[in-house]
Amino acid sequence: LVTREYILTQTTTMKTATIATLLLTASSATAFSTTRISNVVATHQSSSTSLNLFGSKPKDPNAPEGAPGQPGMMDQLAMFKKAQEIASKKKKIDDELANETITGSAADGNIEITVKYIPPQLPTNPTPGYEAAEVNINEEYLEGVSSEDLSVALVEAIRDGEAKATARVGEKYKELEEDMKGIMGGLA
Repeated sequence: LVTREYILTQTTTMKTATIATLLLTASSATAFSTTRISNVVATHQSSSTSLNLFGSKPKDPNAPEGAPGQPGMMDQLAMFKKAQEIASKKKKIDDELANETITGSAADGNIEITVKYIPPQLPTNPTPGYEAAEVNINEEYLEGVSSEDLSVALVEAIRDGEAKATARVGEKYKELEEDMKGIMGGLA
């Protein structure tokens, strides 16, 4: 059974919650309403992190002589363009490597494996890889070799191909590293 006292208690609790909500809303309403003249205080603040739009931040008078200023918007745009240039050079190198044929061999040249460079597929697969694209085995060698020796020779040929491919990728990326050093002023 619901008693009259229970209903009065519930009603009082609901009224109290409603009044508290209204008071909280009214006290914070100034954050969303127009500013009242009596509450306005004129202040001038300067941010130490603000940047000038077309140049460097004004030099700190307490800074040592010859110290560089902070980068401005134009410096950031130039850096962005340099990053785009590096990315396009990397893509060009990846495309060149993907079109190269790299051959690994084993068993005195009786087994040859053609290895293809697989460029990174960002962002899903950020690491480059290698793929054995073709296998050539001398028929005379194949007739006289045991399955165990053939297996070992195939693994050796694949590893040789991957080692040669890794060395070639390193050579090509050295070119990109040199370009980055030139673009970034020796910071890379």
